[in-house]
Amino acid sequence: MQGTNMKIGYFCSMVPAEIITAAGLKPVWVKGKAGMTAAADAHLYPNMCPYIKSLFTDALEGGDTTYDGLVFARSCDGMRRLYDAWEAYIPSKFTYMLEAPKNVDQLAVAYFTSQLREFAVQMGKASGSEVTGPALKKAIQDANKTRGVMRDLYSLQKRSPLPVSGSELFSLGLEILQGNGNDAAGRVSSLYKKTAKSGGSGRGRKKIRIMIGGNVMDRPDLFQMIENAGAEVPIADLCTASRYFERVVDEHGGDGFVSLAEAYLGEPRCSRTAAPAEIYARISGNVKQYAVDGVVLTALKFCDQQLYDIPYLLRRLNGDGMPVLFIENDYVFSDRDRIRTRVEAFVEMLES
Repeated sequence: MQGTNMKIGYFCSMVPAEIITAAGLKPVWVKGKAGMTAAADAHLYPNMCPYIKSLFTDALEGGDTTYDGLVFARSCDGMRRLYDAWEAYIPSKFTYMLEAPKNVDQLAVAYFTSQLREFAVQMGKASGSEVTGPALKKAIQDANKTRGVMRDLYSLQKRSPLPVSGSELFSLGLEILQGNGNDAAGRVSSLYKKTAKSGGSGRGRKKIRIMIGGNVMDRPDLFQMIENAGAEVPIADLCTASRYFERVVDEHGGDGFVSLAEAYLGEPRCSRTAAPAEIYARISGNVKQYAVDGVVLTALKFCDQQLYDIPYLLRRLNGDGMPVLFIENDYVFSDRDRIRTRVEAFVEMLES
């Protein structure tokens, strides 16, 4: 299976795409396409994450044939079970399970570093090109640059009115995650230069500003519902949005694997490794920085890690006087009419 220009899919933002790139391969964050997951339901628990069931349904129906290899991460029990089912039922060219610790101390960094070194060895075998120090350093620099232009654009979203709609910025970020980094980053850079010059007038009717917080989302449905209701989304604390692009890897460290381990286990952290108080502090900080009027928290059904935090976050944010709407979604937003009604009512309440 050796060769460059191979496409390696990965399912979790805990997987350092820099290592895949350093091996001469193309990293692509895998998006589930299946709406109906009856095929997966025959093999997985009914109370399994709908993102995972969507991925597995696609695989059962032949949707993984576009990838030359797939990388899993032990990010949650559901993802671990997906790997087991994949190994048992899906004839894939190459699969790999990356062990990622849940702790964030020095021992965890040392352990994760060892796992990343082994991951690099396997990626090198897949491509026939060893992951060298210079190649890894360049991959880290390129990834930092791409994330940096997204951070710059997010920083402009503190203006009113928004220079870029939340749904457009979110979609640009997804393009980067799904392997179109160079093209999308170029458009983001041009967009940043254009909007940075124009500035925000602050004139005219101010729209309600809503922050979205949650975990995996790779569809702009919720953004568009909020925007169609007359509000705007300046910031989205998702592992597929601003939280992903806030990560900075040390380019000047002596060991690129250590730098990657520290960055991927470090802040900003998701519910997998962060205590609810840490997540609340980050949301609260974004509320102030982006002059947010209300927060929409969303979580995938059956995501125990995310759902565990929700009562605490609701209590703390409501205690601050911040209006919050919680929406549990099934990944593909199949019940969009119900959600749209709730979103419209929330925006109307904020406007009144």
